[in-house]
Order: sequence, then structure tokens, then C-alpha cells
Amino acid sequence: MNFIFKSVLVGAALCSFASGVARAEVFVYESDKGDYSISYPDSWAVTENLQPDDQLTITGPGVNDYATCRVRQREDRRFLIYPVEYSSDIQRAAYSRKFWDEYLGEYDDVVVDAFKDESGLGRGFASTAEVTFKTVAGTPVRKRGIMFGTVYHDKAYIVECASEQTLYDKWRPAFLSIIKSIDFEKKIHEFPTGEYRNFKADPAVTIYGPKNHDLYTF
Repeated sequence: MNFIFKSVLVGAALCSFASGVARAEVFVYESDKGDYSISYPDSWAVTENLQPDDQLTITGPGVNDYATCRVRQREDRRFLIYPVEYSSDIQRAAYSRKFWDEYLGEYDDVVVDAFKDESGLGRGFASTAEVTFKTVAGTPVRKRGIMFGTVYHDKAYIVECASEQTLYDKWRPAFLSIIKSIDFEKKIHEFPTGEYRNFKADPAVTIYGPKNHDLYTF
């Protein structure tokens, strides 16, 4: 997989007991096609993807914390014909509770602790689920996590972050920070005319033909 990493300086704080400056950095991951990006702390590490639609899997520090986040991307061209104002309705129809009931079938002993629509992921309307489950790949671990799902243009994106169940509250702020950082390449304009002037508001154009009844208005 080809991708771009950018090391970004995000903060510096004076150390009370030293003359030096403490620095914290994040990595910015950009997909090879440039259609999305996401950032995460430099203490996290990229690890092996497990599923064909996994785009990025990262693991947080702590041997027994089992803190991970992953970005999944799937083609979904079903809604390209609809205007942008239907985006919220599309999310509710295709990426709501029924979607999560099917998606979570790949885990064992699943309990949906919380669910809601009216969330956001990148530039898309999203639903959110907080879930407790048991992993089926690698070491069996009882985990709890938060997941966001959306469709934007012709792609579905699912971002999920989870840790060992009893440590979820510790990791939740970091999970939300990572998820919040995701951004999509802008492919849908919020106005029907795009970046052009609002030509739909122009006065009608009348064209006169050679005869009196040859009159056309556009």
C-alpha cells in the first residue's frame, strides 16, 4: 500500500524542571489516492490490516491495552444521483442501526451500548455506535469501542477505535481525537452551481425568431 506520512509539530510546552522544550508530534496519513487523510499521535504505530477493505490500522502504546483504530473504505455508488440536500436522509436509510447490526456480525458476543444518528465523519453525515464485543482474530480480547459510519460521494467509510473493555474510558478521548481528524477530499459541492455564480437567479432570456410567434424564453 502506498501512502504519505507527514510529521506535524502540534505543540510545545516549557518544562518546569528543565531548560529544554518538550515537543509532541502527530503523524498525518494520506491515502495514496488522496481521497482522505487522518492524523494520530506519534506514539501510535501502524500495524497489519486484517480485512481487504482495511485502509489503515494503528495501535496505541500499552501491551495489554489493546488500543487500536482502523479506517475501512468500501465502494458505494448507489446514491450518486441524489442532490447534496438528501445526504442526511441517505445516511439514515443506509448507514443507521440496521447497518451496524449487519456490520457487527464479524465479532462475537456483541452488545450495542449506545447508538445515534446525526453524527459526522469527515465531510459526511454519519451514525455512531459504542459497542462491547469479543475479537475473533488473533488473541481473543473482550473490547469496547466507538465506531462511525458514513457514505461520501462514491465511498463508504467506517472508522472504529477500541481497547480492552475495562480501559475504554481511559482511551475514549484519544479515540475521538483521531476520529475527528479524518477529512475527505471535497467531491460534493454544497451548492448546485458549484463555484460558479448563481446563474439560476439570472433573468429570463428571450429570443425572437423571424415571425411574431417565433418567441422563445429560457
